[in-house]
Amino acid sequence: MATVRKRSLIKKYFSNELYIELLKSTKVDVDNNTRALYQRKLLDKYNIPWTPLGVGTNRQGIMIEGYAVKLALDMAGCIDSRREMLYTKDLQPYVVKTYESTPDGLISVSEYVSIFERSDFNRYQEEIRKILEEISDNFLIGDVGISPKNYVNWGIRTNGQICILDFAYIYNTTFGTFICSCPDQGILRYDKDFNDLVCPICGKKMPFRVVRRRITKSAQEEEIGDIRRLGYNLYKEVNDVEKIDKFEPVNPNKKEKKDSHYKQKMKEYKLGEFKVLEDKPGSEWDYPDAQNKNLINK
Repeated sequence: MATVRKRSLIKKYFSNELYIELLKSTKVDVDNNTRALYQRKLLDKYNIPWTPLGVGTNRQGIMIEGYAVKLALDMAGCIDSRREMLYTKDLQPYVVKTYESTPDGLISVSEYVSIFERSDFNRYQEEIRKILEEISDNFLIGDVGISPKNYVNWGIRTNGQICILDFAYIYNTTFGTFICSCPDQGILRYDKDFNDLVCPICGKKMPFRVVRRRITKSAQEEEIGDIRRLGYNLYKEVNDVEKIDKFEPVNPNKKEKKDSHYKQKMKEYKLGEFKVLEDKPGSEWDYPDAQNKNLINK
């Protein structure tokens, strides 16, 4: 039996006691800015060597040992981290790599990528458009379209490659939610700037945030499932575990080329076989690099 050694940044720095206190902070009846401040006090209390990265709507980012650590501020933030864990492999190299997460999504570890300056957003618009065109064949992502307000959701790796920093608002196009309400039930697609969704049949246009509100919490839970199935489950800082090939690095150049979900469904539609899908997509992941690759903390 072959074994491999895996390390957990979460287990190294986040004790059970700190985890419990962070979890309690997500349930206190205060706003998320106040929760973020309280969580930072907890990090200091437990002598965590952290530096701030920023506070978002449902999560805050800190840096530890050169990695971006995302702390959920509420239950929506926990879902966001689990969703990123689910789809991080399928979206490479266009999004930051998520290496590790607690099963509930309270704490997750990602690669650190330098955030865009506003001038970068203007400079890379054509490359951004190409990336979004590639992604949108199978996924719909909010808050990353070509708009000045979205530049903070993009960054540049040290090798000059650009990628999306926060992809929590990502949904597989197999969601029945992304079907137009018109009689022909067209599959919604992005407009040219990837900000609004448009029905290719009736022409109806809707902001992404409006369509996203259709998705229930139960549908999201069914989609994401138990993320412990996606990688190694670790119980301490250093773990010698049985090697599982599907959790090990893969050659990104050997990806099998398949028709996108959108193209498949349009073929079915033209043949008169299209039906609204149930909310039951799924995925798995692995990574080719980094110290904390392919880890899920338990």
